[in-house]
Amino acid sequence: MDLKGKKVAFNKGSDVHWLVVNALQKAGLKYGDIQPAYLSPADARAAFQRGAVDAWAIWDPFFVAAQKQIEARVLTNATGIENRYQYFLSAREYAEKRPEVLAIAIEELSKVGQWIRQNYKEAAAELAPIQGLDPEVIETALRHYQHIYKPIDDTVLNDQQRIADTFYDLKLIPKKISVRDAVLSGNR
Repeated sequence: MDLKGKKVAFNKGSDVHWLVVNALQKAGLKYGDIQPAYLSPADARAAFQRGAVDAWAIWDPFFVAAQKQIEARVLTNATGIENRYQYFLSAREYAEKRPEVLAIAIEELSKVGQWIRQNYKEAAAELAPIQGLDPEVIETALRHYQHIYKPIDDTVLNDQQRIADTFYDLKLIPKKISVRDAVLSGNR
């Protein structure tokens, strides 16, 4: 992966931003060895297609779409580099007042996740019109995730703290933060 001096597009502060930092390190490069181009997914894809950036880091289903629709070559993926998590967020005040609703939401999301794992094709057919992508793209992307939803645990919090600390060290965020402060103690 020779990206030294190259322009790489991704969303600033996103999971793929973290992937870029880690993938560079794994390849013996530093973050300062590339020229980051902070772009939204649509702008990044357009820049990538017209050659305005040399590489593009993106998540599913856009990752699969780029491979299938514009024959993008994969330089690396998150396997062995970072853990992949999906998050559902709530306003703190609501979460504090209605923890029983959050418990029900996680339970129902878990049922949906189990259904997806048993019905990839049908799930993709339902999501395709919403996401504006081909069902085959959506199905491939769905297969990249476990679809297991549970409260955040110490492993997740430790991973997120490592990201926050690294982003602070790279001067991407202005002050040190504690990710544990964002999570209600009863929801871990």
